[in-house]
Amino acid sequence: MSYTIPSLPPRTGWRTFRWQLLGPLLVLMVTGGGVPADDPMRADLSDPFAPAAPEGARTVVEAAWVKPDRPYAFHSDAPLHAKLQRVEQTEHCTVDRVEFDGAKHDRVPGLLYTPRGRSGRMPAVLLQYGSGGHKKTDYIVLIGRLFAEAGFVVLTIDSPGRGERRGPRDQEPKLGLVDRDRFTHYLADYARAVDYLCSLDNVDPERIAYVGISWGAITGIVYTAHDPRIRVVVSLVGGGRFLGILSGMGRDISVRKKSLDPVDHVRLIEPRPLLLLNVKRDQLVPLPFSTALHQAAGPSAKKVWLDTDHYFRHVDISQVVKDEVIRFVAEHIGKSP
Repeated sequence: MSYTIPSLPPRTGWRTFRWQLLGPLLVLMVTGGGVPADDPMRADLSDPFAPAAPEGARTVVEAAWVKPDRPYAFHSDAPLHAKLQRVEQTEHCTVDRVEFDGAKHDRVPGLLYTPRGRSGRMPAVLLQYGSGGHKKTDYIVLIGRLFAEAGFVVLTIDSPGRGERRGPRDQEPKLGLVDRDRFTHYLADYARAVDYLCSLDNVDPERIAYVGISWGAITGIVYTAHDPRIRVVVSLVGGGRFLGILSGMGRDISVRKKSLDPVDHVRLIEPRPLLLLNVKRDQLVPLPFSTALHQAAGPSAKKVWLDTDHYFRHVDISQVVKDEVIRFVAEHIGKSP
């Protein structure tokens, strides 16, 4: 059974203007305008599509790396007080609205996709979306159903300020949510979502993956770097280095240990499998940012470049998910029988 997804419309209004105005400035900062040429934190961005460096080669980013602290609280033994309500049943899966206690003792709603006709404990995926999305965003529903059809239990939650948790004062993120409290709240709730997955009788806690798109990839890299329960990580149209610049991160080691930039955390995912999938014509995560993440991840990560834009226009998103994402996850944690 195949699924289709409508073409995603271009972003309009202030948010698009903001990126058009500030994107080139941020690129200038990353590529030399805001970072001295001799600074060891400056990435080599000369050719993002060149062949990977020989195994064992060290980049200037690697040479300057400082191991960051875990930036979020981790209390997996806290009660969940979970609730579940059936929303839909299809040929391949059931869809339930779930709810559990979050990291800050508020309630976290989500959608749980469970394969039908499967027995025993199954692999699971925590699936998170871009900054403007929520648990019912069309492409997230599509990917959730595709994973469930392939034999994975899938959970996607409303992050702080998104979906059912969006309040009247919740505004669109500024430059990708450069707000430490909100950023770390996301990460802590991801950990609570994995707590919930591990509590399910039909989930194998040794086979859990994280798949993030855009902002879900940026936050997800930082989160998964510090949660060993995540056995496979997939980042779609994510990036790095911009958060470090905007927070004033420089040579001071004590500051860099508090960094929230994915570039500073991504190598902690190793030796776990990591897929970095980016696009060559990205409007929201320009090439210097995605390239910086690829370089920081090192040679063990799988790196894929597609010739499309941030919204995957003019490509079959279902086929991309099946061929690149689901296949990668299944290779490492398997499918349910």
